[in-house]
Amino acid sequence: DELNGDEAWGVRADLRFLPSENVTWDISAETIESSSLNITNSFSNLSVFARPYDNGISDNTEDRFSQTGIRASNDSEGSLEQLATGNGLGNSVESWAISSNLAWEGDFGTLTFITGIRSLEQKFIVDFFDGPGFAGTYTIANSGEHDQFTQEIQYNNAFMNDRLDFVGGVYYHSESNTTDWSTLFDVGLPLLLADREMDNDNSSFAVYGQADFHITDAVTLTAGVRWTDEEKEVDLQDFKPALAANNPYPNILIFPAAPGTELTTANLEAAGIATKLDESVVTPRFAIQWQITDNVMAFASHTEGFKSGGWNARGTSAAELLPFDIEEVETQELGFRSDWLDGTLRLNATFFWMEATDFQVPSAFVRDNGTIAFITRNFADLENEGLEIDLSWAPSEMFNMYATAGFQDAEQIPGEAIRQQQSDCRAGLAGGGQGIVTPSCDIADPTRSPDSTYTIGANLTAQLPSFNGYLAGNINVRRTDDLNVGTSGLPNGLVDATTEMNAGITLGVGENLRFALECQNCTNELVQHSVLAGTFYFNEPRRVTFRARYSF
Repeated sequence: DELNGDEAWGVRADLRFLPSENVTWDISAETIESSSLNITNSFSNLSVFARPYDNGISDNTEDRFSQTGIRASNDSEGSLEQLATGNGLGNSVESWAISSNLAWEGDFGTLTFITGIRSLEQKFIVDFFDGPGFAGTYTIANSGEHDQFTQEIQYNNAFMNDRLDFVGGVYYHSESNTTDWSTLFDVGLPLLLADREMDNDNSSFAVYGQADFHITDAVTLTAGVRWTDEEKEVDLQDFKPALAANNPYPNILIFPAAPGTELTTANLEAAGIATKLDESVVTPRFAIQWQITDNVMAFASHTEGFKSGGWNARGTSAAELLPFDIEEVETQELGFRSDWLDGTLRLNATFFWMEATDFQVPSAFVRDNGTIAFITRNFADLENEGLEIDLSWAPSEMFNMYATAGFQDAEQIPGEAIRQQQSDCRAGLAGGGQGIVTPSCDIADPTRSPDSTYTIGANLTAQLPSFNGYLAGNINVRRTDDLNVGTSGLPNGLVDATTEMNAGITLGVGENLRFALECQNCTNELVQHSVLAGTFYFNEPRRVTFRARYSF
């Protein structure tokens, strides 16, 4: 049987109305249905629990195996009812979206109204531990409905004889989410850890503006600011107590939760856990750009941003459903852009310094009873600095090649709670390998932060005048330094340096017909992408795709 196969179809339509010379109205609509299997797998026909640690790599026969007892399905309902029958392993998504962009140009400038509506329904059943039980070993059944609405009004104009460019506007975002989530853990029979429904409503309002002042033809100063106000609210219902009182699934163990631990809004509030979050953030940006010559430009910038806070939604008890704060980021950049050899050679470089306050780290640990606890917390701050270099050469319209290199030095700066965890670890009062503390009681490197990455690629096109067509080929190779995919610096998260290659060839016939043959991970390299409580997750194997397209 196939592992992690994908099926998808969709329809998209775009319309443009021109009611007058000054008004343009673009409308887009789409609907997409997709399904994938999302099956945890390894390169051994032994379960990860039955073989010595090797990341599953030493027995690589290019054949992948799954031990899960759940039967795969392309129409997963993401429900406990389906999982209780040992069916539904997979992931299905149905979505639709409508967007509108109405622009009105006049002597006053340009006024744009941007509207978006999106609805998504996702259902999945995933066995995270790849176990042989009929319902897997550690399995989540999830059914979610998510609706979004956004409205932006933007104004653009130039002043002072085009020496000052201004853009400003207001932005509104509203989101409603309903998620029904169940978790089973195999203890000989599947044990129901949680079955709850979470309603999560989010709304945000922002006002922003940015001005570019051209001091001279060569020097431009930029100043901008954005004020954002966000409100979030969560409401929980716990279905487990009712199921424990009258178990409709004889092959599933359901025990009542201890009083006060049920996943309900009332229990969160009783424990002093906020069920409403309200944050206001001001994020400025400043930059200077200097066109030194026609071919060389230098720049410097300071930018601030943030990532929204929320709740640890995968907690299975009220005490674990803790909120986490927003993550605020400050970034400074200094660099240049340059063209050489009559514009055929381009060299760009950027130095960057970044500091994130209250860095959000998603993590997981094994509870005393062997189950997994998912947790996202503001464990530390994050500092990162590095250099990015881009080089491209295009001696003709038919051929170009490029190379990129990135270097970084990232580290986490722990807060008081993590410092105490370190002290307890060094005093033998607590073990390491939890959160962001390593087994040796040090602070782990940030997840997936290689010291260096390199990419080289090329594109070649040959004209085929005999049938008004062309033949184009492309290839790129990416080298990534060693890194750790776990948060705690454990050996099972260490990934050695990897090299991956992608390539493709396209045949164009006339102006309308295209055939494309592509491969991702062409050399079928094995790369560990993640680790969760001793279970390893790998990249996709070599994937070969053929596409045919006709434009009407």
